[in-house]
Amino acid sequence: MKRLLFAILLFAPASFAQVVHPTAAGVVVAREGSIELDGRWRTDGVDHPQAIASNGTHVAVLDPLANTLVLADLATGRSTRHATDETPTHAAFVGEDLYVLARDARSLRRLGGPAIALAPDPAFLRVVERKLYVYSRSGGGLEEIDGDRVTRRLEVAPFASDFEVSGTTGYLVYPRDARIRTIDLAAMKQEGELAVGAVPVDLAFAGGGSAITARILAVADPSAKRVWLAEAEHSMGKAIARGFLRGLLGLGLFGSRGSEFPTGVDRVEIAGDHRVAYDSSSRTLYRFDRRKSSLLATDIAPGAFAVAEDGIVWWSQGGLQRLP
Repeated sequence: MKRLLFAILLFAPASFAQVVHPTAAGVVVAREGSIELDGRWRTDGVDHPQAIASNGTHVAVLDPLANTLVLADLATGRSTRHATDETPTHAAFVGEDLYVLARDARSLRRLGGPAIALAPDPAFLRVVERKLYVYSRSGGGLEEIDGDRVTRRLEVAPFASDFEVSGTTGYLVYPRDARIRTIDLAAMKQEGELAVGAVPVDLAFAGGGSAITARILAVADPSAKRVWLAEAEHSMGKAIARGFLRGLLGLGLFGSRGSEFPTGVDRVEIAGDHRVAYDSSSRTLYRFDRRKSSLLATDIAPGAFAVAEDGIVWWSQGGLQRLP
């Protein structure tokens, strides 16, 4: 029943027919039954690709309906197929080790290693300095994994819609509360919170993080049809130091600004100078900056686009499109 519901919600026709992922070797496209690297090679894939992870040498494509992943060598395209625990939804490399998060099995497993039991409803997987962090949505648990065991746990508020990491700070997005809460991952404790927008759902990093500016957050808010830009909350000591430096340099504080869109965007992706927002209800992809937004493409599947340092790529009309 769980898998049937998962299929109805996430795998409506064409919803996940293509997943696009930039790698060190080029752009990988996973389609039904195949994996391709930028026209260089093609190998057998999975039937229902949803997520892709990569490092400098390999790419892994997950099929949460068949409990399967395919691991392919980026240089040659040689691939191997592996069974996973129930409903693999996320994966991440730590060096050459591949860790797979299985939602319904409530487990994280290094490929070939033991299963690591997790809190109910594990929803997000992130890597910081060779350690993994898993946020579980319904119970509000944040778990740190080092090697093949959970080393620390932290109780946080449940039902975050996104979990992102910059440096050793974690950011949890709460649509209902219109808040972003920060976690000091080094100390494994809650740090602060920031009010953003009306219904914030997704977050990306848009620069900052220097001696003068705090980290700048780009936050998708479908209710307001905006991507809000705001400074992340930081410690009082850092705030005083940054304020002093701004005074010396004659800089004004960064005000909370946003870009307006014709529809309610609920995803935001940023790499370098390239910024895109996506509306999953209308399957519309936009590009934006601090002043304006513009239409990039329509009828784009949720996983069929990616943003890299050298440009934006998306799958449309049977081929890979690029905006360098």
